[in-house]
Amino acid sequence: MAQPTFEQFFSAIAEQESNGRYGAVGVWVNGHRAYGKYQVMDFNIPSWTKKHYGKSLTPQQFLNNPKAQEAVARGVLRSYYNKYGARGAASAWYSGNPNLHMSTRSQPGGPSIKGYVDSVIAKAYKYPSGGSSSNFSTGSTATPKLSSAELAEQYGFVSSFLNSNSELKKLFQKAVSGSWSADKFQAKLRNTKWWKTHSKDEREWLLQLKADPATAKQELSAAKIKMHQLANQMGMIMTSSAKKRVDQAAYNMVAKGWDEAQLRNYLGQYVYFTGENLQGEGGETINELREYAWAMGIKLDDKWYTNGARLIIRGMATVQDYKSKILNKAKASFPQWTSQLEAGQTVADIASPYMQSMAEILELPAGSVNLFDNTIKKALNYTNPGTLQKEAKPLWQFENELRADPRWKRTKNAQDSLFQVGHQVLADFGFKY
Repeated sequence: MAQPTFEQFFSAIAEQESNGRYGAVGVWVNGHRAYGKYQVMDFNIPSWTKKHYGKSLTPQQFLNNPKAQEAVARGVLRSYYNKYGARGAASAWYSGNPNLHMSTRSQPGGPSIKGYVDSVIAKAYKYPSGGSSSNFSTGSTATPKLSSAELAEQYGFVSSFLNSNSELKKLFQKAVSGSWSADKFQAKLRNTKWWKTHSKDEREWLLQLKADPATAKQELSAAKIKMHQLANQMGMIMTSSAKKRVDQAAYNMVAKGWDEAQLRNYLGQYVYFTGENLQGEGGETINELREYAWAMGIKLDDKWYTNGARLIIRGMATVQDYKSKILNKAKASFPQWTSQLEAGQTVADIASPYMQSMAEILELPAGSVNLFDNTIKKALNYTNPGTLQKEAKPLWQFENELRADPRWKRTKNAQDSLFQVGHQVLADFGFKY
């Protein structure tokens, strides 16, 4: 099919933009709005009126001047039409770019560029080749009857979106029956429960989901992949319930514009740790805190670690916050070592000589002696009988006491020592061996 003539195209733009109303005013989009029968953006009005009408007008002056509107629209659209053809001209008028006439990405407050262009071209063929813009020149009501989809576009939406919510559907029906202006519809819309319970980002995404579902679903699919990666990174076990949380996080990302901190805070609530099934950042955090507590001689239950790890991966606390809690418990258990602990030493550092001596003298397996052994605890909490001050037991005294431990008698060290004593006694009596 041959492209429509310029006059057909010109008449279709008037119908598409305002249904031929010179007094039409568009909704605010990023601080700007369109004016008049052909919906010229406010920032273009001063320069375009100067070029095509002979003098620069303000948006309000332009709105009140049908001749200026006709001159500007005809001048600009004729130039676009001659350069880009009907489809490119419609794309340039709507988006500023003639090459985007096949783009299905939705636009703020309106249909996709392709949707707009297709609608203009379809409207154009309804007019005779010589055009019938005179039908619109005075805002006459002698215009073709608009479909529900076309009426929805007047209010900056797609009909499927307005029909997807019962509250919005009722409002739209009132607007159509009452011939509301776009401004009135927008004002009423802002008072709906739907508007008040959905953020700006979510409203725009829901509109895109209806206006350009392919792009919206592609964005959501990509977000789900990213959220699964984040959940795995945090240590989430992928149960059916967890997958629902991940899907909700993906929706929050694309529809509500949540950043990583918000997404972490949300997903982290549903990261659980069972038994030794520790993975991701949460598992690493638990292991790090457990190792530090062990080195500080502090025992804590699993719930303390898992609750702490959950807050840390949510960004509500840090590992250092929880290490400080462990440090404070260690200082309370070993007050005589407060200065050393605050300087960065661990209780294990302080106890190392005692644990090493105990392992060697009692011939215990490596690693079996730890800070929770009562013998080590007593050595670290020794009371000096002379000063009555808490301090570490002298190492020589500690080692002598170990040799009085019943366990020492069963060691090779003890047997060798007794054998040597026996030989010495025989030697003292003059026996040779």
